[in-house]
Amino acid sequence: MPAPANASEAIVICTRNRPTELRPTLDSIAAHPPSASTFLAVIDASDDDALRENREHIAEFGAVPAAHWPYPAAPSLPRQRNYALDRLPSSVSVVHFIDDDVTVQAGYFSALSDVLQTRPDVGGVGGVIVEPDEIRSAPRCPMLQRLFLLRHPEPGRVLPSGCTTSAQSPAAGAPAGLRDTQWLSGCSSSYRRRLLHRHRFDAALAGYAMLEDLDLSYRIGQEARLVVQPQARLRHRRAPRNRLDAERYARALTVHRRWFVEKHLGGGAARGAFWWSVVGRLLAVSMSSDPHRDAALRGVLQGIRTVWSHDHPLLRRGPMGAS
Repeated sequence: MPAPANASEAIVICTRNRPTELRPTLDSIAAHPPSASTFLAVIDASDDDALRENREHIAEFGAVPAAHWPYPAAPSLPRQRNYALDRLPSSVSVVHFIDDDVTVQAGYFSALSDVLQTRPDVGGVGGVIVEPDEIRSAPRCPMLQRLFLLRHPEPGRVLPSGCTTSAQSPAAGAPAGLRDTQWLSGCSSSYRRRLLHRHRFDAALAGYAMLEDLDLSYRIGQEARLVVQPQARLRHRRAPRNRLDAERYARALTVHRRWFVEKHLGGGAARGAFWWSVVGRLLAVSMSSDPHRDAALRGVLQGIRTVWSHDHPLLRRGPMGAS
């Protein structure tokens, strides 16, 4: 169905071949519905069977007006999100982005909307993201991670190396009010529509599109305040389908981190910080007891070779190995 002409807010979910993950996400929205002036758009790059199943799920969704928009090109999270932005009615002033494998809790959308309605200096806001317990272990050797510019003692920071600290993870003793941050996760982020006219998702990123959320939110954060609203909470179930294995993930993270540094931070100092953090990652992976350690180590080494040889479309030509 087309978007209602009077919708003031929109929820955008991009998906590919994950109907069993999308269904509980829709169920959680229906259990805690946003305001009646909200429109839900699912941009679907699935193959035929999953596309058909998703269409049926959305046809049954009755909490707010909803549409199933098949994506007509090669799958790409940033391009799918841009596709949605192009199709939303002009009346939409707030856009909520969530993943297809999340469970929103009561009051999630109203808490985020209230921030943007009452705080004119805020351009983007996210909620607290509860991840599965098995991936929330504390980092090893925090002092060494800080030394190698992999971590920072403050949440929500973008380091000179391109590494980040999350401001959206649950934290004991964290202040109850709004928390400033330098970036927002795409899993839970809401923006003023006018900013999204000027700041598009980077269409150069294809497929899994690692760091697309960091890229967009960091740009918006240069113009407007970004905050986290602790009263808005969702659980990221982290569906395993369509995720990279340890080796491909480590390679992609190295390449995309360098792409982010070149795009936003530039200069010899930033390049030096990036390479210093890569040394730290090699040490951290080598000392890890993770069962996927060897695969991750191969991935980091592959990423180093890729960055050094510029053998990736995201990496601009030039003396990238120089610091």
